[in-house]
Amino acid sequence: MNFNRLSGIFIAVTLFIWVLIFGFLPQQKHQAVKEISIPSPPKPVGLVSKLEEVELYTLKQKNSPINIKDSIPSAKEKVEKIDLNLYVYKVGAFKSPGKIRKLIQSYNDAGFPSFTEKNGSDKSLTNVLVGPFASKEDIQKNEKEFNLIAGINSGEVLTWNL
Repeated sequence: MNFNRLSGIFIAVTLFIWVLIFGFLPQQKHQAVKEISIPSPPKPVGLVSKLEEVELYTLKQKNSPINIKDSIPSAKEKVEKIDLNLYVYKVGAFKSPGKIRKLIQSYNDAGFPSFTEKNGSDKSLTNVLVGPFASKEDIQKNEKEFNLIAGINSGEVLTWNL
């Protein structure tokens, strides 16, 4: 088939589809308009009459002694007792981005969250931190594994706040 036949078939099919669509679609001038009325909701009968019968009671003795004792410890005392600090394990400070990526990947593969932070004293170094953990005991339980992954003898436990 050549291009002329294909374009002719395409135009004929397109016209046929248009005729079908517009010929068989219902047009507004031939449709009946239906009006719908929505009834109003019924008024409640039983509850309204009972509410109207209620009388307010007034306290006759206004200066009655009331002994209020706080038996619940205050929230401030509880919050002061709770240690809200989180802890991280500082593996070390490194310059090499390759070494840092390798350490982060190793800790993540072992199931420990780890991240980096710029060193405070030397801006060219980057600290590798494992954690955060809820308590120092969590770090102490896993300290040998942290050191083994990094290939170090010891790290440092730091308090970390958001």
